[in-house]
Amino acid sequence: MPLAKHLRFLIIASFLMLSGLCSYAQNITQADIDALKDSLALKSGKERIEFLGDLGFKYRTINTDSAWHYARQAYKEAEAFGDDDLQGRISMNLAILKTEAGDYEDAIKSYKLAMNLVDSTNGSQTLSFVYHNMANAYERTGVIDTAIYYSLKALRRYEIANDSQRIASVKLNIASQYRTIKEYELSEKVNMESLEMYRALGNVFFQAAIENNLALLNNDQERYEKALVHAQESLRLWQSINQRLVVAYSYTNLGIAQKGLGQLDEAEESLKNALALQQERGDKYEVIFLKMHLADVLNRRGNYSEAASLGREAYQGAVDDDLLTFQQKTALTLSKIYENQRNYKDALTYLQKSTAAQDSLFLTEKAKEVLKLKEQYETEQKENEILRQRNELIESELTLKRRNNLLIAGGGLVLVLLVVGVSLIRVQQLKAERIKNEAALERALAEAKAQENLKEQRIRIARDLHDNIGSQLTYITSITDTTRKGINKGEAFLAEKLMQMKQFTLVTISELRDTIWAMNKDEISLEDIQERTQQLAATIHDATDDSIRVRTESEPSDKVLNAFVGMNLFRIIQECINNAVKHSETKEVLVSFKDIDNKIEIVVQDFGKGFDTEVQGSGNGLYIMKNRAEKAGIDFSLISVVGEGTKVELRVG
Repeated sequence: MPLAKHLRFLIIASFLMLSGLCSYAQNITQADIDALKDSLALKSGKERIEFLGDLGFKYRTINTDSAWHYARQAYKEAEAFGDDDLQGRISMNLAILKTEAGDYEDAIKSYKLAMNLVDSTNGSQTLSFVYHNMANAYERTGVIDTAIYYSLKALRRYEIANDSQRIASVKLNIASQYRTIKEYELSEKVNMESLEMYRALGNVFFQAAIENNLALLNNDQERYEKALVHAQESLRLWQSINQRLVVAYSYTNLGIAQKGLGQLDEAEESLKNALALQQERGDKYEVIFLKMHLADVLNRRGNYSEAASLGREAYQGAVDDDLLTFQQKTALTLSKIYENQRNYKDALTYLQKSTAAQDSLFLTEKAKEVLKLKEQYETEQKENEILRQRNELIESELTLKRRNNLLIAGGGLVLVLLVVGVSLIRVQQLKAERIKNEAALERALAEAKAQENLKEQRIRIARDLHDNIGSQLTYITSITDTTRKGINKGEAFLAEKLMQMKQFTLVTISELRDTIWAMNKDEISLEDIQERTQQLAATIHDATDDSIRVRTESEPSDKVLNAFVGMNLFRIIQECINNAVKHSETKEVLVSFKDIDNKIEIVVQDFGKGFDTEVQGSGNGLYIMKNRAEKAGIDFSLISVVGEGTKVELRVG
C-alpha cells in the first residue's frame, strides 16, 4: 500500500534531487561549459544533439535558464533525427530539470516516455539511469513505496555492472527514502556506507550531499547540534567546488538547526540566503517551506508584521498550488503570529483554515480508500464476466456437438451418449464453480462494506473530537501562554484570564459529554434530540435566573437518524440557542420539532433585536453552523429582521 497517506508533501524539507548523479559528474565549472560551446559549432547530426544535451545538463547548477534552452533544443533536434535511444536520453534530462523545478507529475511523464523509448532500443545503461531518477521524482510526490521499487531496480542493475559510483549514488537516495518513512537508524547506516564509497572515489559533490542528508536526518529528530555540524560541513564542501545554487539546501538545514537551538539571528540570515537561492532556482515547494520557517523565526523574534506578511505569502502559495499539508501548516503558523499580535479575530480565522485543510486531508485519504475498494470490486466483476463468457462458450460448443452426434448412425449412439454425459458433468462443474465464485464475491463485498462503515465511524469520531474538543483545548493552551507572559500585569488581568479558562473548560466538558453521548449510539432518535434540547433549556434558565425562557414544542415522532446526522443536528440547535441568548436580547427562544411528509423540520426562533445578514453574514458562528449542515446533509436557512428577531429553519430526511 502506498505510503503517501502520511507523506504526501514531505518534499518541503527533503534533500535536493540527486538526479544527475546517474550519468554525469557534478563538479562542473564554467570552463567545462565554455569548452563544450566552442566544440558545438564543429558538430553535426547525432554528435551535435549529444553536445546540446550535455550542455543543458551541465548548466543545471550554474544557470537554469541556459539549462532549459539547451535541453529543449536538444530534444527538438533528437525528435527530428528519429533516434529513439537519443530521444529517450534527452527526455530523461528534461525530466530531471522538471524534477528540480518542482514539476514532479510532469517529470514522471517524461521519465516514463524515456523508459519506453530507451527500452525499445535495449539501452540498458540509460534505462538504469531512468529508474534511478524516476525514483527521485516519486519520492518528492510522497509515493515512497514506488520510489523504493525503482531505486532497488536501479541498484540491482548497477551491481550487475559493478558500477561503484552509481551504487553509492542510489544508496544515497535509498537512505533519503528510509528517512522519509522515519527509519532513522537504517537511513543513517546507509548514508554512512554511501559516504565511505564517495570518499574512496574522491567525489566532493556527493560527500557534501550526504553531509546535507545527515543534517536533515538530525533536524528531523531534533538533534540540532549534530545537524548544525553536518550542515556546516556540507556548505564548506559545496563552496569548495563552487556549487553556487545547491548550497541553498545547506543554508536551509543550517537555519532549521539554528532555530531549534534558539540562535534566531543566525537562523534568519541562513533562511534568507536559502530563500534567495531557491527563488532563483524556481523550486516553488522549497520557497513555500522556507517562507513558513522564516515567518516562524520572525515571530519568535517579535517582528510580527514582517512575519505575518511572509506567512500570508506562504499560505497563498500553498492555496494556489493546492498543497493541503502546506495550507494546514502555514495557516497554523499565521494563527500563532496573530495571537502574539493580540489579533484574536485573524488568529481564529487561520486556525479554522488550518482545521479545514486537515479535514480535507482526512477526506482525501478516505476517497483513496474507497477508490481502491472500487477497483478491487471492478476487477472481480471482470473476472466473473470472463468466467460467464467461458461457460456460455462451452455450452454453445456442447449444443453443436449434440446436434452433430444426432446425425451419427445408430452404431455411434453409445459414443454420443458418452460425450453428452461428460459434457453435462463439465457444465455442472462450471456452474458450481461459478456459484462458488459469486458467493465469495458477495462475502468480499460485505466485508469491504463493513470495513468502510468502520472507517466512516472512526473518521466521524476523529473529526468531532478534532473540531470541538481540539479547538477548545487549543484556546485553553493559548490563554495559558498569554497568562504566563502577562503574569506581572496585575490581579485584574489574571482574574480575567482565569475566568476565560474556566469558561472554555466548562464548554469543553459539555462538548465532550455530547460527543460521548453520540459515540455510544449507532442511531439517535428525534426524541433524544428533544430531550437534550430540554436539558439545555433548563441549564439556560438556571444560568440567567429565568430572565430568558427557552420553550420547546414537539409532536410525537418515531423518526430515527444515524449518529453523525443526529449529533450535527443537535450541535446546530445548540449553537442557535446560544447565539440567541448571547446576542439577541430576547426574553424567549422557541424551538419547535415537526415530522412533516417523512421529514424532520426544526425551527429555532427568537424575538429579539435581529441583525442585518448582509453585514454579519460572515460571522464564525453562522459559518460553523452552515458547514455542519452541509457535511451532514441538513437543509439550513436563516432569516433575520432588525427589530423583529431571527429564525433558523432546519430540515433533514
